[in-house]
Amino acid sequence: MSRARHAIRWTFHPFTERPAWWPIVLGLALVAAVLLAVTQGALHLDATTVVRALADAEDPMHGLLCNVRLPRIVVAILVGACLAVAGALMQTVVRNPLADPSLIGVSAGAGVAGLIVIVAMPAASYALPLAAFSGAASASGVILALSWRGAAADGPLRIILSGVAVQAILFALIGLTTFLYADRAPSFAAFTVGSLAGTGWRDVAIAVPGTILGLVLSMAAVRPLDLLLLDDETACGVGLPVRWARFVVSCLSSLLAATAVSVAGLVGFVGLVVPNAIRLLVGPGHARLLPLCALGGAIRVVLADVVARTCCSPLELPVGSLLALIGGPYFLILLWRRLP
Repeated sequence: MSRARHAIRWTFHPFTERPAWWPIVLGLALVAAVLLAVTQGALHLDATTVVRALADAEDPMHGLLCNVRLPRIVVAILVGACLAVAGALMQTVVRNPLADPSLIGVSAGAGVAGLIVIVAMPAASYALPLAAFSGAASASGVILALSWRGAAADGPLRIILSGVAVQAILFALIGLTTFLYADRAPSFAAFTVGSLAGTGWRDVAIAVPGTILGLVLSMAAVRPLDLLLLDDETACGVGLPVRWARFVVSCLSSLLAATAVSVAGLVGFVGLVVPNAIRLLVGPGHARLLPLCALGGAIRVVLADVVARTCCSPLELPVGSLLALIGGPYFLILLWRRLP
């Protein structure tokens, strides 16, 4: 196990000398982001107005805060936490910082299943989370099955290549569905580009079970996750069934990604950017990485939603597109740095 601990620790950044500060820093940053999101929007509210409206149900602003802004902020927190942790899990499975559920087909699988529910049962919103998870899990299953052949050491590369191919097929299906049902373009557009517009407490109720289950199970699997960072021979040598561990972790990543997709649509790049940034702060050990990824993802989506609501007011931008505009260049920078 000393070799395993050494392999996990060698990439630590100097910032990790004081890792205990980062939960406090990110927690305060999330509180600040929430306060900003409560006060900013098409209608700016100062702190006094917010406190008075929350305390008085008869206040004209009470409905705006309690029925529009607060549930939307909670959904943003849940979506950000799910996507960031899902990205961290996926990067561990493939041992590659360029991996993300939105880049290798998992989110696209959830998106296809979600669109099918929107087409077939537009009033059955309760079925959307289950359908999204089924789509994400199916995409993960296909990707893992395609990568199962050959030596176990080839698994991470095979997963990435299989995921890229599966994603291309799934996005083609999304495009065809959108074209064939163009009469439902507004709802389809919001789903395919990722948006928090119109989310409410019903969406919070939809997202909470999957978020809690996925985060709790992920934290329970920190030791296998740490061992997956090692080469397959070493991990097998300490008793980890590598292929089955990858399968289980992929299912957890699918659950979290599907939960986010079911309420916000195809929001991407949170799972790419946030885990890489958090690793620079606390290193790759999952006991610290995963909780901070949840906080960092929540902060990122809350702030992105504030910008989406305010930068072109009264026009509201889709938060998924805004995150892609930021995450796309970051992906190219990571890719350029890793290429010889």
